[in-house]
Amino acid sequence: MKIFITISRLIVGSLFIVSGLIKCNDTVGFSYKLNDYFAQDVLNLEFLIPYSLLLAVCICVVEIVLGVAVLFGLKTKLSTTLILLMMLFFTWLTWYTSSCLVAMETAGKLGEEFTKNCVTDCGCFGDALKLEPKESFYKDLFLLIFTIPLFFFAMKGKIQKNTKTEDWFYMIVSLILIFGFGVLVIGWWFTLVFSMVLFAIVFLIKNNTKGDWLTLLAAYMISLGFTYYCLENLPLKDFRAYKIGDNFQENMKLPADAQKAITDYIWTYKLDGKEQTLTDRGRGPEKYDEIVGVETIVIEEGDVPKIQDFTIESEDEDLTVQFLELDKLVMIVAYSLEKADPNGMQALKMMADDAQKKGYTVIGITASGEKKKIEVRDVYHLDFDFYLCDEKVLKTIVRSNPGVLILEKGTVTQKVHWNDIDDLEF
Repeated sequence: MKIFITISRLIVGSLFIVSGLIKCNDTVGFSYKLNDYFAQDVLNLEFLIPYSLLLAVCICVVEIVLGVAVLFGLKTKLSTTLILLMMLFFTWLTWYTSSCLVAMETAGKLGEEFTKNCVTDCGCFGDALKLEPKESFYKDLFLLIFTIPLFFFAMKGKIQKNTKTEDWFYMIVSLILIFGFGVLVIGWWFTLVFSMVLFAIVFLIKNNTKGDWLTLLAAYMISLGFTYYCLENLPLKDFRAYKIGDNFQENMKLPADAQKAITDYIWTYKLDGKEQTLTDRGRGPEKYDEIVGVETIVIEEGDVPKIQDFTIESEDEDLTVQFLELDKLVMIVAYSLEKADPNGMQALKMMADDAQKKGYTVIGITASGEKKKIEVRDVYHLDFDFYLCDEKVLKTIVRSNPGVLILEKGTVTQKVHWNDIDDLEF
């Protein structure tokens, strides 16, 4: 059993660190996911929406600290209790979400109305690794196999604070696991670098001070510092389809080898006065007098483009292709002009004027209405037009309101938070 507890500590601790770090990298994105859950037609916790970013920061940072605690044997009763509570909650949440999707699919097949909204991605690993709710539920059940015994052993006082030798063992093996998941699966070397620095500092403080709280505080401050950096700039690692080097047009297309959806067609038709049914893949009955109706059931979902629903629209026309073909385009993204940071909006004027002087076309894209667009242009003396795009898409493009992208024929060459506008090169 001692070997099993050691394995459990390594798996749970390492996974919590990587999972927490990925979300700390994009806390704004995680807060959007929390908002999806808080919505009236999901969990009906709308009163929490104003606090979603604060909650996202707390969850992400605490996740890393708990990973450190279980690896180094710090405050084991408290840390394993919090880990078990988190795992039980997230297991329930992923079960609830997957059940919602099943109910929605069943209602669709029966032709019944379904009034709830289902969250299709749990956000456990941000945009780095997309898991369906059912996959997340099974993942959480798997982790409970390790977290439940950890809790009971810690309550019995059988998980003690590490010795120096044990620290070295847990650090080395954990770094191997973090390399396997964070680097080989996720593709982010920083997970390993961050963990090495974190472990080194925790090791030094733990073995040169008394008590556990100072060590845990150090892990907390390091994690919080990284989170704050990403909030004030942009995520250190961009896992989305709008990152620097990506091309909008290419990501809006499906590759030639994309998996197509497999759909059953259920035809109801009349032949020789009799009503009959036929199920096939879309060809329909060869002979019939009248087609009464047809229903479709998706047997297997097909691939979808990396970018969906992105448009640049005026009141009269879709200008997406026209703008994405430009050699020099500055695209200012503000998903909500009502919520845009005033300091960020003020910083746009000088940048936009400089870009226009150097031959760039400057546009803004937002989900706000025409009245607000005119108001913002007048208040901040902006000499460019705002066009319309879906709010959810804009939130995905850049984690800043406003944020700025520089494109060359649809390829992102630069991308900054409004705090870093001065870093743009024209």
